[in-house]
Amino acid sequence: MNIFDAHIPFAVLADLAEGRTEQSVDMQHLSSCHRCAGELKRIQEAIMSMRADVSEDAPRDIIARAIALARAREPEPSSLRRLVALLSFDSLTVAPSFGVRSGEGAARQLIYIAAKNDLDLRIAPRGDEWVVSGQVLGEACAGGSVEITGAGKSNSAKLNELCEFALEPVPAGIYQIRFRLADVEVEIPSINLTS
Repeated sequence: MNIFDAHIPFAVLADLAEGRTEQSVDMQHLSSCHRCAGELKRIQEAIMSMRADVSEDAPRDIIARAIALARAREPEPSSLRRLVALLSFDSLTVAPSFGVRSGEGAARQLIYIAAKNDLDLRIAPRGDEWVVSGQVLGEACAGGSVEITGAGKSNSAKLNELCEFALEPVPAGIYQIRFRLADVEVEIPSINLTS
């Protein structure tokens, strides 16, 4: 024990519990320090418990069967890729062009990038609700769909032959939008639909 240390290190206490070190040096500290004495007692009890353990390992065949059952339940890897879209344009952050009035427009345009596709979203208020519509630009959008969830509301729509969609109006809140295309699922994790 170092004279600058306040307590006996764990390794020394473990050696004491196993009888592998000189006890005379540390016994004086142990008689006056309740923390170190308690820790030594816990180590001794753990060692006694491990030595008294008479449990046996499961037979090799049972272990092999359990491993085979666990592997059989593992889901097969999906060929569907999952991507998170990256915002590349937000009309709300663009300054108006020279000569254009600076009044706020009613609709907002967001463009996201996701691998080989761009997602063009249009968000517009309609009374107390919000309408989300847009188009998937790029490859492999035939047969795709889009789903919006959040604020206790969820709805979806199919992409048309031009890869356009229009979702039913939703109340104000924070939403997640997920596009399901042929071999990819693209997610926009958070869109705040508030004025």
